[in-house]
Amino acid sequence: MPTNRTTIYRGIPASFGKFYGKALKIISSNHIILQTFIKEADIKVEVTKFLKALGRTKKELEAIISKKSMNQDIKDILVSQICMLDDPLLLDGVIKKIQENHENAALALFNTIDQISNKFTSLNDDYFSERAVDIRDIGRRIEDNLLGRKSDYNILSAIKEEVIIVAHELTPSQMIHIDKKMVKGIATEMGGKTGHMAILAKNYSIPTVVGLNKITSEIVDNEFILIDADEGVVIRNPVINQIKYYGSSSPIKAIQEEEVSSFTRDGHHISIKVNLDSENDCELILKANADGVGLYRSETILIEEADKIHDEEAQFHIYKKIAADMKGLPVTIRTFDLGGDKFDTRHKEDNPFLGNRGIRYSLKNPTWFKKQLRAILRASVFGNISIMIPMVSTVSEVIKTKKLIEECKSDLRKKRIQYADVNIGIMVETPACALALDQFAKECDFFSIGTNDLLQYTMAVDRNNHYISDLYNPYNLSFLRILSMIIETSQKYKIPLGICGELASDTNFTILLIGLGLKELSVSLPLVKKIRKIISRMDILQAEVLAKKIMKLSEEEKYVEIDSFLFNKHIN
Repeated sequence: MPTNRTTIYRGIPASFGKFYGKALKIISSNHIILQTFIKEADIKVEVTKFLKALGRTKKELEAIISKKSMNQDIKDILVSQICMLDDPLLLDGVIKKIQENHENAALALFNTIDQISNKFTSLNDDYFSERAVDIRDIGRRIEDNLLGRKSDYNILSAIKEEVIIVAHELTPSQMIHIDKKMVKGIATEMGGKTGHMAILAKNYSIPTVVGLNKITSEIVDNEFILIDADEGVVIRNPVINQIKYYGSSSPIKAIQEEEVSSFTRDGHHISIKVNLDSENDCELILKANADGVGLYRSETILIEEADKIHDEEAQFHIYKKIAADMKGLPVTIRTFDLGGDKFDTRHKEDNPFLGNRGIRYSLKNPTWFKKQLRAILRASVFGNISIMIPMVSTVSEVIKTKKLIEECKSDLRKKRIQYADVNIGIMVETPACALALDQFAKECDFFSIGTNDLLQYTMAVDRNNHYISDLYNPYNLSFLRILSMIIETSQKYKIPLGICGELASDTNFTILLIGLGLKELSVSLPLVKKIRKIISRMDILQAEVLAKKIMKLSEEEKYVEIDSFLFNKHIN
């Protein structure tokens, strides 16, 4: 409800910056639903849309039931779903909300399904709890037919004015399609500072705060709010003193000054590479004078069109463009990292973060995995490409992948298609991998630390769970020790090591990471200049002394002191 009282919602800062502007409230169920209310003249159109979607859903179910091979138990379930389509609770409930509340068809359907399923769930009866699941399922079917699979992309890419998105959560696939010029802030109830939505927000330089309790139930569509992602707050009805200094504020101001080098004051070179999400951003990387691409998240090409997973030619052209556009600079392509919160593998898992994801999923699907590997090998002659394997737990996964790569090379030789020799490395992001890194050194050309997953698996904490976000703590001694161990092992076996997780882009960590022994950072593009500036003002000895001090404070669990100490050391 609208209010004139100033309210401060506190959350977790995920991508820095400030903006004062209009809220665009969206509901995300099976699709994104704008909280829009319609005019009297549009009521008939919205009712018709709903009834047509209902009709299409009924035809779909009837077509499935008519298959001779259909199991009788499944037929019974689908017949019961068809009966639900004619239930007055659903039919009349949606139409009433359209006619009386002036809700659009999608919003009316969402609210009606929510209302009915909650009513069933509240009865605390197993039978009715199962019916609640059924009603939500039929709701998703109707919604698919009402909105269509590509509706999310159209909504997010066609925003007409500058807004702050307010939502329960946003998925990475939705983030890829947002209009980066019009979305000036993101405020969500769910998510963590290193979830993939937050990573993309940082790459797009969109101020973002996550873990904001009850914000979607209280913020009203189109009201003006202030997002301060530096402090991790969203302010409703801010006072004039709060907004007059903010207005429209970019998260990172353009620095008009002479270019600084990536050398420390005592002459040590630190390689600064970039994490890449789109093949169209290579020119920006070259302009930033970065040392290459430390991580190309290849799974982002599946966001637009999942079928590209089967299209070797389409993948080849994307990898070729990146390799050529980077003009000989190194490009590390991570093979598809599917599962977790990044890409739906369409297999229901109770805990997808500990499930069939990353290289596990790829090795179980060798036919399309080899298409990706062949596409990368074909593109390798156009630049300086390396292949990186994600979510590795066992040495056998590396060996199996290398065997598939050799099979792909053989396929290409038979067709007389050229390829170059490529380095093969791994993401070190599981404790199983980190603790046996000496064994992986026998099979790998390079390592790259994925701090996001490594931290969550070390601490046994879901990084997107804001209820226990205090446990997702990179200052924890166990995590710092495992980082040190990875660095020491890579140095002992002379395996090149980089870091491409979110800590690499956290400017409060720059000196600490270098003090621990890292010499290559792969960061978000907007932070290249800022991190290079920090490097140019430090020396290695200073960084090593700082790292020892942080270790000592971590032993005593003095995390606030660590935060304050690191912040003050990194002030420009």
